[in-house]
Amino acid sequence: MNTTNKSSTLDSSAYLTKTPWAKFILVCCLFALWGMAVNLNDILIAQFKKGFDLTDTQTALVQSVFFLGYFFIALPAAAIIKKFSYKLAIVIGLMLYATGCFLFIPAASSMTYYAFLGCLGIIACGLSFLESSCNTYSSLLGPIETSTQRINFSQIFNSVGVILGVLIGQQLVFGKNDPSHAELLQMTPDAADAARHQMVGQVVTPYLIIGSILVLIALIFIFVKFPACKASSIENQENENLIHSLKRLFAIPRFTLGIISQFLYVGAQVGVWSFTIRFVQQVETGTSEHNATYWLLISLLFYALGKVVSTFLMKKISPAKLLSVFAILAVILLAIAIMSSGIIAIATLTTISFCMAPGWPTNFGLTIKGMGKDTQTAGSIVVMSIIGGAVIPLIMGIISDVNQGNMQIAFTAPLCCFIYVAFYGYYCSRKGI
Repeated sequence: MNTTNKSSTLDSSAYLTKTPWAKFILVCCLFALWGMAVNLNDILIAQFKKGFDLTDTQTALVQSVFFLGYFFIALPAAAIIKKFSYKLAIVIGLMLYATGCFLFIPAASSMTYYAFLGCLGIIACGLSFLESSCNTYSSLLGPIETSTQRINFSQIFNSVGVILGVLIGQQLVFGKNDPSHAELLQMTPDAADAARHQMVGQVVTPYLIIGSILVLIALIFIFVKFPACKASSIENQENENLIHSLKRLFAIPRFTLGIISQFLYVGAQVGVWSFTIRFVQQVETGTSEHNATYWLLISLLFYALGKVVSTFLMKKISPAKLLSVFAILAVILLAIAIMSSGIIAIATLTTISFCMAPGWPTNFGLTIKGMGKDTQTAGSIVVMSIIGGAVIPLIMGIISDVNQGNMQIAFTAPLCCFIYVAFYGYYCSRKGI
């Protein structure tokens, strides 16, 4: 009875019957590009904290501005996808991303924190186009039965970009001889100002390299032909009001609950990674930013391993059930990290990334699955929920500042988020999705 009901409510007309692997892999490569950008933010937070002498709440604005860009651009991206194509949205996203990278040059010259935030906002607008198109598109490039598995496979590429972003940041942004915050306070005002200028200037090089690569990739996408992957009903309803689409979507409990789950999951993931370096420095006093980054790298290796393991497990376990189990494990590990100290707290924090691995793609796949003519809009709404990455880290920064800079206790925020994610996985599992 469940099978019959499910097949009658899921619209598969936008899905391909067979995966075009060469083009699918090209799309997968884009997942690495935004993974790189998102995790370079974790490096920027630590560098800007010293370079501009910021509080934890002020440094959290990096993520707040970044993910606000996702929120405001997702629906315009959906409109372009619906009217034109996924391919055009991808090219626009790549060019916006590149523009934001190149604007790091004048931002560094002005030595203004808010100029850098503006650059990150433009980059985020580009990434919103990429994620609105690529996440949905990758799920459509093959049979509907394996749509969630395809997004999880694509996310393996994302984990490669995530690791590369931190490696690039560690080697090109953090200098081994950068003074600590305490050393800056002991310098003369002129010497401290010169050191801060140098540290802030170090963030430019990686973005120039990334921007140049993005232009080349955009040219490749311009000249390669991709399938449309549009639902059959769209041809007769291109001018349909967006409001009607939203009403249909939010009338589906699975979609509404999925938006909340994705909001909280993204906020938890971004919060955990954004403040891992601060967490390590608090638990192990005297650790430099450069050395604390090794723990963030270990976290991301666990994340990449989790991608591979969860994708494999989905052949045997339903994605919804797997999401719930991994979220429950994340709650347990966060509780240990918050209540313990020393190497136990740090080691536990790094392993949480393994549990986060299936979160984004599985949430995404479960939320948009079988939405038919509303698939593009559904995908963009899910991308808008990425604004959780602007909210949860800010809450963590406020909790830390209120508790005299105690970042460890601030990790109770992502713990609460994962409790809800576990519920959503359980809900979808019970519904047979």
